[in-house]
Amino acid sequence: MILFRRASEFSLSQLHQVMVLAFSDYVIQMDMPLADFERMIRARGFDAELSWVATDNEQLVGFWFIGKQDAYPGTIYAVSTGTAPKARGKGIASKLFAKVEEYAAQQGYHHIQLEVITSNTAAVKAYEKLGFQTKRNFQCFSLHKAAFADRNSERMPVPADWAEIEPKAAGLWERAPSWQNTAFAIRALTDGVTAYKIEQNGQLAGYIAFTRKTGAVMQIAVAPDKRRQGYATALLTAAFANMNKEALTFINLDEGDETIMQALSKLGATKTLQQYEMHRALQTSTAHGQESMLTTP
Repeated sequence: MILFRRASEFSLSQLHQVMVLAFSDYVIQMDMPLADFERMIRARGFDAELSWVATDNEQLVGFWFIGKQDAYPGTIYAVSTGTAPKARGKGIASKLFAKVEEYAAQQGYHHIQLEVITSNTAAVKAYEKLGFQTKRNFQCFSLHKAAFADRNSERMPVPADWAEIEPKAAGLWERAPSWQNTAFAIRALTDGVTAYKIEQNGQLAGYIAFTRKTGAVMQIAVAPDKRRQGYATALLTAAFANMNKEALTFINLDEGDETIMQALSKLGATKTLQQYEMHRALQTSTAHGQESMLTTP
């Protein structure tokens, strides 16, 4: 018998196990140890009370893991969703979303957003039938050290505390970061994120925040009047010099940010993935007749 329950009733290890199971046949290979799972959901604001799971004979078979951030009042975020392969075709995913929607709306939330890989057409169509609409297109990149090795810049980034950069960061943006790259996510990872900055005449001219463990660049930005002057090259050089990875990765950059798109292309980065950012208004009750194969990382 299939039951729908709060994720707070289960251990982190159990939640990790059902996610691994659901992603066992995903469109891209997923290999996420428990420690990385804990890190991922922490950075994305996971809330076990807002998250729902499905059980079949006491075995976890589906989930909608939900996150929240103070910077987005009234909004929840689908950290990850999925259904175990053998449990698909029973309406579990759409019924889980109905539980998420009903409970979140009762708690005062009015909006939900998520990302989905564009090539996962089954999931995209299922989300659309649930009422989600695409708001932004995201690109993911990889920048290999070998392709970047011969680039030089006279700029000299210095180590910085994120708390020092955060109040000034938005003034350098062309587009706001995706959910998993917000200031909240950077703060949530505490010592896991390293930051460098460049200042000119006492003003922030550019900065980068990245994780040494994974090589993920969470934010990089240069002031509008300092662009195309080697600041980004200097910041990326500092990142490469302070980690042991062969490549830096950039996850979910808004393709409407022409500055970063052009800069990464010029610096030799390669596109690895494309995702949609999808949004939907929450209602207190809704009919979900669409069975889906929803699985999002």
